[in-house]
Amino acid sequence: MTSRLPALAALALAAIVAAAPLAAATEFQMTLFGHAVAIVKAGDEESLEIDGRSVLKDYYLFVDEVRLVGGVPVVLGSASAGGNACDGAPFVLSFPDGAAPRIDGPIDSCVSVSMEEDGDSLVFSTRSTPNEPGERWSWTAEGGLKSLDAVAFQPDAAKGWAELRDRTATHPGDLFDYADIGGEIARLAGDDQRLVNDILMGVGSGAFKGDYFVGTACSRHMCMDQEALVIADIPSRTVYLAWKPSGQKIRVNPPVKTWPEKAKAEIRAWAAKWN
Repeated sequence: MTSRLPALAALALAAIVAAAPLAAATEFQMTLFGHAVAIVKAGDEESLEIDGRSVLKDYYLFVDEVRLVGGVPVVLGSASAGGNACDGAPFVLSFPDGAAPRIDGPIDSCVSVSMEEDGDSLVFSTRSTPNEPGERWSWTAEGGLKSLDAVAFQPDAAKGWAELRDRTATHPGDLFDYADIGGEIARLAGDDQRLVNDILMGVGSGAFKGDYFVGTACSRHMCMDQEALVIADIPSRTVYLAWKPSGQKIRVNPPVKTWPEKAKAEIRAWAAKWN
């Protein structure tokens, strides 16, 4: 294992350098641990080839990282069908001693997947949400990918309005991590709670405008049809919520007449696309 570390470090550096033109050219070619690894165009798709044999195809393929896991060299990559509805899905290419390279994945998930190393394994996970538990998978050189128990969503009871002032939230879905704020969103959404959760955890963004956090989002594959606006007013500790179910009119809680002028300006701008 130790004899491979210097070579692995050099390879990782070379992979980083090689990755620079990858985004533009969408091509990759390198000899990794004695095997020719390439990403080549195959019609409208890209193909991952090992020693000239295609082992994976998708609209986009990327080589992201090289590391040792349990003494076995691995290449971590991601595959994407394109567009912004789904994030890239990880795959693992491993090079065991005395055996042909092996590929596991891509992981079957549309949402962002994070990864951490745990001893001789890699653990992949998705973020749990109010609507869906987080999925988890483990990877080992011997067993490949295996599903683990899902993790139910739990807001952080230690986070509330005061902690929102650190201004680390960047997406409306981040508000669910703040127990008091997530609870208020649920109250305002009423019978549409699950729908609103789905929208706010979808494709979106958020930003602080003074002491207001303003977030907008749409359900995946349904932008311009099913969207939501959420405003968290930190000084007054008040949440303002508007959402538009598919094919229906905008719903608002509390009534717009009670919204401060700054919040009214935000909902007017957000709703203008349907006027």
